[in-house]
Amino acid sequence: MRIGFDASMLGKGGGIATYAECLLAALGRLGGGHSFALWCARPAAGPVARRLALRGATVVAPGVGGRLWDRWSRLAWGNPLPIEALVGPVDVFHGPNYFLPAQRGRAARVVTVHDLSALRHPEWHPASRVLMHRAGLRRTLRAVDHAITDTEAVRAEVIATCGVPPDRVTSIHPAAPPGFLPRRPSELKPILDPWGLAVGDYLLWAGAIEPRKNLVRLLQAVAAVQARRGDMPPLVLAGPPGWRNREIRRRIDAAGPGVRHLGYLPDEGLAALMAGCTALVMPSLYEGFGLPVIEAMASGVPVVTSRGGALEEVAGNAAVLVDPHDPEAIGAGIESLLRDTSLRATLAQGGLARAAQFSWERTARETLRVYERAIASRGLR
Repeated sequence: MRIGFDASMLGKGGGIATYAECLLAALGRLGGGHSFALWCARPAAGPVARRLALRGATVVAPGVGGRLWDRWSRLAWGNPLPIEALVGPVDVFHGPNYFLPAQRGRAARVVTVHDLSALRHPEWHPASRVLMHRAGLRRTLRAVDHAITDTEAVRAEVIATCGVPPDRVTSIHPAAPPGFLPRRPSELKPILDPWGLAVGDYLLWAGAIEPRKNLVRLLQAVAAVQARRGDMPPLVLAGPPGWRNREIRRRIDAAGPGVRHLGYLPDEGLAALMAGCTALVMPSLYEGFGLPVIEAMASGVPVVTSRGGALEEVAGNAAVLVDPHDPEAIGAGIESLLRDTSLRATLAQGGLARAAQFSWERTARETLRVYERAIASRGLR
């Protein structure tokens, strides 16, 4: 099978870039004689795509004109070119980031929809992103042969909100990236020392600073626990600046020394920070998957996260689940872990077992089956 893949987000950082890179690497490891044509509309994506060293891979890096055309085309406002004009003949083309660089052509077309927050909660996003999703997502979903979601929770939303027939949407869980695993304190100490952090003596939150991450309520919960406990470890925030976050950043700045924002960290630094924390605290209002949850579990770290939706689907019974709308409930979940070492140990072991149920090999095999279904639905084989 000749697989076309939009690799434009490689090297950008963040969950979708991680998904694309890990999926491509896993597809390459499957063997089976498959080859790849990788569309890299961002200049930084090409070197990352080449480092993957996929068998029979062609890396297509357009010039300035091609990049502008690519951006316009993702709005689904009428790219007249077939996908083959961009990447050559392929059996299937996969857009792992909501949209496709072209919606026409002989090849079967697959797209991954990670969440519908821009449609369901436009107040959480920049206006440009909301416009792009409103203008293009439903049209893209009509143009593809199959859609993939990261969870059953988002699959149900795509069916209900976008009117996609259930037999054309498949949920496939991603997994933790390589490098997220338990580590010895002696291995972590030289990495954590420059940040002034001690192994097992800080809480961690990871993500972009944006409204749906629910940081205001988390900060309220942490402040209340700090007022009750003299041994409250600091809360460390790791993630890029994000958007629509003026009030959130003001709250962070006013929180005092008990809250520290380290900014964006590459996977190597985040993996060490994750493995060394007391617990990951992630009470988001909405996620399509919640990659930090499975990263923490793979690192042998207990998790406090939101009840309901994709986060509960991913966490299963291996986390403390809280009402994300209630700061008192969030604080109670944090305190339950701080005062109960036995619970922390139980959740750490349960999280490792839960994370082991997710693997990129499984993700790749299930994605390959979707490609085969998409090709068959067009009568191409």
